[in-house]
Amino acid sequence: MNLNYLQTLLAVQEYGNFSAAARHIGLTQPAVSLQIQALEEDVGTQLVIRDARTCELTPAGLLLADFARDVFERLRQTRVLLSQLTGEVSGMVSLGASNIPGEYILPPMLKSFLQLYPQVSFNLEIRDSEQIHNWLDNKRIDFGVVGQRQTGTKYEYTPLVADELLIVVPATHPWAGQTVEPEQLYEYPFVNREPGSGTRATYERALRAIGIDPEGLQTVLSGGSTSAVLTAVLAGMGYAFCSKWALRNSLAMNQLATARLKGLTLERDFYIVYDPNRFRTLAAEELLRFLRRQVAHEGGEILD
Repeated sequence: MNLNYLQTLLAVQEYGNFSAAARHIGLTQPAVSLQIQALEEDVGTQLVIRDARTCELTPAGLLLADFARDVFERLRQTRVLLSQLTGEVSGMVSLGASNIPGEYILPPMLKSFLQLYPQVSFNLEIRDSEQIHNWLDNKRIDFGVVGQRQTGTKYEYTPLVADELLIVVPATHPWAGQTVEPEQLYEYPFVNREPGSGTRATYERALRAIGIDPEGLQTVLSGGSTSAVLTAVLAGMGYAFCSKWALRNSLAMNQLATARLKGLTLERDFYIVYDPNRFRTLAAEELLRFLRRQVAHEGGEILD
């Protein structure tokens, strides 16, 4: 049974159709179709129900997908044992991070780690905090960095860095450099983040606590990434709430400006999230220890 074909089956299950699965694993759609067909011939039964837009695994497909996940986990554990025998810190570490830490915080830290262990490489996937937890559940990543904690979970959280959300507006906006009354948020168009975003959960929770209904804001766009939100703000579509980590370059270039809400400071932490009982490679364990040694609440002042 071809392991690559099993990986393709898992991708079809995760992304829901052949085209999306192909994009995410670097194959063409016909190649994915041929691999699934070959896998079905190998096991002698239908694994995927196909229609025009979506794919759904049959009961046999679901059973084989569970088997495939177990196979890949056992292979990973074998690699861990072998690497521990040699004592060499090397190999691939798979990370998941929400938007801000993935794009602005982790890369410099990973560079520092590589100076200590140049034989390590990384696979860094960026999605919202909700998806990072799903990847941990599926053992797709070794650990993650998120801005939103789950309650009642088996995972442990270690603060990595502190963050503050600021109102961001074009440099020519009347709010630039000002302190804004909460009620003024209703007066201008608003650029939101997508559901599931830790950033969105943070500011919505804080706004409700001071009597501002997020649903009542003049939302003109929900952006799926920080860069999409900042581009929309720069184009004059509206104001947004954004991490100080993402604003440094734009503020330094005088393209954008910040404002603060009167009586409210939107502070939060980014957390390393991991399963304490997870079997990890030596490289993943060393990286986890390295990140946990980083000073919590690091980071300089934001430029206003």
